[in-house]
Amino acid sequence: MTGPAPTSTPGRLARLGRYVVATATALQLLVGVLAGGSVLGSFLVPGGPSRPTPQYQALGPGDPLRIRLPTLEVTAPVVPIAMAERTLDPPRDYREVGWWNASAKPGDAQGQTVITGHTVHTGGASMNRLGELRRSDLVDVVTERGTMRYVVTQVVVLSKSRLAERSQDIFGQDRGRGRLVLITCTDWNGHDYLRNIVVFAKPLGAPADAAA
Repeated sequence: MTGPAPTSTPGRLARLGRYVVATATALQLLVGVLAGGSVLGSFLVPGGPSRPTPQYQALGPGDPLRIRLPTLEVTAPVVPIAMAERTLDPPRDYREVGWWNASAKPGDAQGQTVITGHTVHTGGASMNRLGELRRSDLVDVVTERGTMRYVVTQVVVLSKSRLAERSQDIFGQDRGRGRLVLITCTDWNGHDYLRNIVVFAKPLGAPADAAA
């Protein structure tokens, strides 16, 4: 992953692993990882306070334009990113996040939408606080078709080796049922990021108020 700013050092998913396309029944993204590191943990985080049940409607697939993490007070532009020499790099601008354009679009009934971004140990990156999300938190992805809303179901912290083992589950497009997967780096050791945060969120649909 290429560092986007001269004054800060972004987390480098490319250092932690290379996302390699393979095929089983569909495109599968595998991760080539460096040696070392162990699984910090895979855990379910406690849910927040209960919310009234909002109304949702169907939303057709659309390219993502913006992501909102309301509980973190974070909004970031989303730009499409593609494989380059078998590596998937987030945008150079760490205030942006990248949607893997070979993954599902928000609103697709199948596959999973993969969005990744930098973490910067000095602060300022859009995904710096991703690990603070909790189960039942909402995530909005604004698309050209409207706003697709998701609810967080799981937050996991994985070593590089464990991320590789779970690559089909995290990146495979033959599963997911339209869920959202958010990925960034964590565990800065002064030189590199040793682990990754992965957030899974299931689709709720388009909020009726946003659609209106």
